[in-house]
Amino acid sequence: MSMFFLAGILILLIFLSCGDKGVRSIVSTALSLLIMLAAIFLIYRGLPPAAVTLGACALITGAILYYQNEHGTMARTAFCSVMLVLVIMIPLVFLLARQAGAYGFNPEEYEITDSNGYTRNVDLNMLQIQISVMFIALLGTSIDSAVAVISSTGELRAANPSMGWEPLLRSSMNVGKSILATSIHTIFYVYIAEYMTLIIQYLTDYPLRYVLNSQSLAGELISVSVSGIGCCLTVPVSAVLSVFFLKREAANPEKNGRHV
Repeated sequence: MSMFFLAGILILLIFLSCGDKGVRSIVSTALSLLIMLAAIFLIYRGLPPAAVTLGACALITGAILYYQNEHGTMARTAFCSVMLVLVIMIPLVFLLARQAGAYGFNPEEYEITDSNGYTRNVDLNMLQIQISVMFIALLGTSIDSAVAVISSTGELRAANPSMGWEPLLRSSMNVGKSILATSIHTIFYVYIAEYMTLIIQYLTDYPLRYVLNSQSLAGELISVSVSGIGCCLTVPVSAVLSVFFLKREAANPEKNGRHV
């Protein structure tokens, strides 16, 4: 019951703080959850996990950006930025996942054993599952960074209509640098908070060399690194695309809708 009580408080605070935007945020989160559950079902039914996850990432990005921002220039630019970063990251994600060999169930996951009634043979390609996990981890940071950079660029343009495109791009990049610094810290702290208990157990029961070479630690560090790299790529990509779309909108105002 406490879980539902806290969820209710969260929804109420979002509504009171953000109004209509808050309601849209809640609905888009629910849509994202349904898309992810559908993707898990399709993977379970035998479809390629990596391909299904990339499709789900595109749908989730669209649900979050277009629904919340009413098909404006910001939503279109952010969507293009996130998709471009995902495409750029595909070779790196596949290479890291394959070379690291940190996929599958970790030896430290004692609860997943035959003696407990579970089986480690789930008849799925664990390499592709690890790739899917890395794409999902990358998606959240990319969307946040893209929206932050593009929103700031739009506000700069609105506040200074006479600003040239090159100064606008430089200002957008400067904003992106500040966003990047906080985003990297966020990724790091989320990882530490989520795996603090496991890290303490490692340091208590195992020597340091085992900790540094453990499969679970390596897999999570790779996922965090991929998220950080994607976040770093999102900043310049979003800055360039936002200036490009704003410039095109200014040149053809009658062909473009409202940009929010």
